[in-house]
Amino acid sequence: MDEGGGGDVPAAPLHLREAERLASLRSYQVLDTAADAALDALTAAAARALDAPAAVICLLDRDRLWFKSVVGLSALVGYEHHQVPRELSFAGHVVPGQVLVVPDATADPRFAGLPMVTGPEHLRAYAGAPVVGRDGLLLGALGVLDRSPREFDADAVQLLLDLAPTVAEVLELRRTDAAAGLSGREVLTESRRLRAGIEAGELVVHYQPVVDLTTGRRVGVEALVRWDHPDRGLLPPDAFMPLAEASGLVVPLGRRVLVQACAQVARWRREVPGAGDLRVAVNVSGRQLSEPDVHEVVAEALTLSGLPPQALLVELTETCLAGPGVEVDITLQRIRSLGVHLSLDDFGTGYASFAYLQRFQPDTVKIDRCFVAALGRSERDDLLTRSLVELALRLGCDVVAEGVERREQAVALTRLGVRHAQGLLFSAARSGGDLYEPVPPALT
Repeated sequence: MDEGGGGDVPAAPLHLREAERLASLRSYQVLDTAADAALDALTAAAARALDAPAAVICLLDRDRLWFKSVVGLSALVGYEHHQVPRELSFAGHVVPGQVLVVPDATADPRFAGLPMVTGPEHLRAYAGAPVVGRDGLLLGALGVLDRSPREFDADAVQLLLDLAPTVAEVLELRRTDAAAGLSGREVLTESRRLRAGIEAGELVVHYQPVVDLTTGRRVGVEALVRWDHPDRGLLPPDAFMPLAEASGLVVPLGRRVLVQACAQVARWRREVPGAGDLRVAVNVSGRQLSEPDVHEVVAEALTLSGLPPQALLVELTETCLAGPGVEVDITLQRIRSLGVHLSLDDFGTGYASFAYLQRFQPDTVKIDRCFVAALGRSERDDLLTRSLVELALRLGCDVVAEGVERREQAVALTRLGVRHAQGLLFSAARSGGDLYEPVPPALT
């Protein structure tokens, strides 16, 4: 298809949350892939049902349109990966929730100068339904086209609306979502419900204190997200985070947790006696680290809240550090350059723990609860925990022990040189409004 000759074509407006939309689209990894028989069948079905000479399924990238399936356009047949500039398309104007109907493109200033209208295809009419992905964001459109002006009645519009979700389901089936344990159709349904929950403020942050083992004083908190589900009650992360990871919703969810946690801790530092140096640890997933602007998100959260950078610990797990090395290194360097501290979570549980300790030089390491639970069980278990603690301390890291549930564990950790801990012995994770109650007495 000729990409020239568009003239002064009015640009399509960017969608709300354009950066998230693009991240969602690219996570499917289907932009430049081979022809798909299922998509071709849907395209042909749309053309046949609406008695249209042409139909397309396209995906809307940052500044171009990818044709994934084409029926009836000779200039595109055999070139399903063909691209056109985003502004030279009908689909660039499709928005979620409604079908774009163009009865006569030559009478519409948005489309009159398009090459597919003025060129050899001589297209005049278009109707396109949005293809919406698992997180409620636009992926592209299923459209039918005609070379004569025509009206698309309510039945035609409804048929396109009925077919478009099936396109999304096919795209879902091309992905592997074993982590979520859901089929393509289930991922779509559940992800949209999670997106709605995020937008409705149902995702809330609870805080578990980190205490000084020698004084009992709270020195920090870990921010932990919960879903206050209207039907299922308060859900722990295990009930929805695999879905958030698989769907890409962990990015907007993580951003909200970060902003909310920074604001809450900044408020406590200002208003609560004795909390002037409180710190907050916020978990960051591998999916968040892959976003090119993650350091800008962190900087913005600090600026909006007024929280000093050194009061924020970005908490990392081996899973999130397992991405491409150079990209992760650069991202963490940018975050650290803000003055933010890095914390290595679940230390000692993975095969690469020691390599990551050397590579990323975290300010804090968190001894996993499995080592805390094993204290006193055998000399071998005690030796292993002692070795982990001594190594971290010798490398200049602060050490935080997780999962402390009994006083004897706290005493044993103190003897090993661990100064900070969190767990049910001190407090469960609580909402911001419930957290500040009398702290436990000193343990020595």
